[in-house]
Amino acid sequence: MTEQEIILENQGLIYDIANKYFYGIDKEDLFQAGALGAIKAYRNFKDDGTTKFSTYAYMSIYGEMYQLVNMNKPFKVSKEILKLAKKIEQTRYTLAQTYGKILTNQELATYLEIPLQELEYALFSATSVCSLDNTSKEDRSFYETTPNNEDMPLIDKLSIYESMDNLSLEEKQIIYYRYLNDLTQSETARKLKMSQVKVSRYEKKGIEKMRNYYETV
Repeated sequence: MTEQEIILENQGLIYDIANKYFYGIDKEDLFQAGALGAIKAYRNFKDDGTTKFSTYAYMSIYGEMYQLVNMNKPFKVSKEILKLAKKIEQTRYTLAQTYGKILTNQELATYLEIPLQELEYALFSATSVCSLDNTSKEDRSFYETTPNNEDMPLIDKLSIYESMDNLSLEEKQIIYYRYLNDLTQSETARKLKMSQVKVSRYEKKGIEKMRNYYETV
């Protein structure tokens, strides 16, 4: 299937996600980002007969749109959404221990007495902002200050995200570009129009603050 065919086949889903979660953003820009997400999902999709492609592609499309919206406005997910996501994941874990199975999103929404859409929005947002798995191959210093586990549960990643609360704007931006966008220090310096020495200094300060927070939770 060509890229154009992938986009045409999934354009309804792309527009649905754009209209459902994003407001005040040019829809054509969102569609282009979502189309990229659909193409990436198609390349990575393994049809095992149990998962629909649209289900698999949903998060990839959403993630590309979220990346577009937040590229120059990092960390815009509200604290309320993050708290809800942590509550959902903690409840999922607790009930799994109690009942010996992992509850579905619908079961969790019913248990927590919240709309399914609200639950899924919180998880999608939290997962997007906490995607820390694409660490630079040449510099893994961030993972050296946190549990070195690339399959870290979402609830732990949310704790890491919360540790950024006390960072300055410059520190947040640098951590965002270095570890969420996988840019090198020189690329980050060009992006933020500052020297690489200053990027390195802010990065070290930010990581130290995050380490101190993480060690107290």
